[in-house]
Amino acid sequence: MKKRFGIWLLALAVFLPACQKDGPGGETAAVKDLTVLFTPGHSFSGASYDDGILKVMAECEAAWPNMELHLIRPEDARQASSLIEAWKAGEGADKALILCGPTYESLVGEASPGQGRILIVDSNKEFSGAISTLQMKRYGGAWLAGALSKHLTLTIIKAYDGDRMMDTVAQGIEDGFLEAGGENCLHIVLSDGYEGTSMPDELFNILYANPETYFQTNACLVPVCGASRMGAYAFSNNYFVQSLGIGGDCSVYSDILPFSLINDLGTVLEDYIGQWLREEPWPAHRDFGLATGHVSILYNQRFFELAPQRIFLQGNPYLLTLEEYKALEAQYMETALEKEASHAY
Repeated sequence: MKKRFGIWLLALAVFLPACQKDGPGGETAAVKDLTVLFTPGHSFSGASYDDGILKVMAECEAAWPNMELHLIRPEDARQASSLIEAWKAGEGADKALILCGPTYESLVGEASPGQGRILIVDSNKEFSGAISTLQMKRYGGAWLAGALSKHLTLTIIKAYDGDRMMDTVAQGIEDGFLEAGGENCLHIVLSDGYEGTSMPDELFNILYANPETYFQTNACLVPVCGASRMGAYAFSNNYFVQSLGIGGDCSVYSDILPFSLINDLGTVLEDYIGQWLREEPWPAHRDFGLATGHVSILYNQRFFELAPQRIFLQGNPYLLTLEEYKALEAQYMETALEKEASHAY
């Protein structure tokens, strides 16, 4: 019964027509209809890729009352494809569909302007018709984060192998670390499927069970693993082991975290939604990254204030100052930008 109810909600989300809402002066205004399909099969989790998109969508809905928003999580690729075709068949051209993730490149098919607009997020493929794509180029920023950590021993933690975004970030960090002179890079892969994004307890236990590796003064955890990263940050806080933030500002999760690698997809999507609501065209494709200011290093001021005062960290030669990190960032930024320009993602 519960599953049938869930599918009924999905049907409502796709097939409800655009209605009318009262404007600020009581006048009737046409409602713009926005449907968002998240990555098939994944679940919402406390610190994942899709949750950042969800937050932006909620903010946009609050800011623009004449937008009807439908958020859908397909169970699998087959259901995702059916939902896309149902959306295309719906009435009205004054609607938009946002497809979250490169999985949708092979599922979207073709669309005409009369069916509304479609935007595929994190795709560098160009389509004809009414389909636009945008790509957040993550490799250059990840390379920079790795270079800034060359004095440490990194443990790169992936949820699973085969996810293009996680693979790109993990590889970029490792390449930057090694090319800048780092010497020891370890790896943990939590699962063989997307459930690896929701295994914080398992990750904490792996770290705790290997004190000879993860309790070292030069250890640094790099969790590229969705909500599983909460296990890394819990370990970081409890045992004063450094960690890096990946994707967004993770300083709220750990004090022993010098910086976060920011991928500001939210601002990008907010701009696209605003353009659509103002009836401005979308480009066929655009890239975003370090060069556009949408990928950046965000330093954790609390780390630099508190870490030297903690008794277990006093005298640790692997604690750099904020000024030292900024000097390294200036040193490696040009190379990071070159890496971003030459790498597909």
